[in-house]
Amino acid sequence: MINSWKALSGNAKFSIIAFFSVVTLGLVRMGALGALLYYPVCFIFNNYPPFNNWTSDWVWSAMISIGMAWSFGFAIGGIAIHYLSKIITSKVLLWVCYAIILWLWAAVLWAFVLSQQKF
Repeated sequence: MINSWKALSGNAKFSIIAFFSVVTLGLVRMGALGALLYYPVCFIFNNYPPFNNWTSDWVWSAMISIGMAWSFGFAIGGIAIHYLSKIITSKVLLWVCYAIILWLWAAVLWAFVLSQQKF
């Protein structure tokens, strides 16, 4: 098992550690991470009421579950960077791609949750 860990690239190791850290923080912080993830993507969701006007039982559970589900974005990003690193040699550009993947994953999660709600 240690040899498998040593064989992984730095991006893969970071993604695995980040996955487990974020899934834990998503639960322990009781929705704060999910709420924080809404603000970078909120300009996409102009059709919906502002975040401060959301009321109902779905809000808290959505924030907790989005905070936890966002951790899968690190796995997606790690896999994507693994394949992109064969094409792109710039480390800065790879990290920008990684950040964009995480941002898009947050947008997808919030789009799915908001599309299921009746305001």
